[in-house]
Amino acid sequence: MPRGGHRESSGRKLKWNLGKTTAVRIPEAIADTILEVAKRLDRGESIEPIIIPESVAITVKLSAANLGKSKGQSKLSSA
Repeated sequence: MPRGGHRESSGRKLKWNLGKTTAVRIPEAIADTILEVAKRLDRGESIEPIIIPESVAITVKLSAANLGKSKGQSKLSSA
């Protein structure tokens, strides 16, 4: 009886939905964030809350709402 060789469905199962992986060297300071971004992308989820913290997103939304106002108007005053 032959031994070894390739058998269908043998071996370690993939942990990633997107397929094969590769090793990447990144700074330790951002490793956890990058891994979380990769996992969310693999699951098809949004990465916006990770990349753009909520406090920054709120500031950007407020700034975008004030784009059409003149410099003389306050950001909090209503038009």
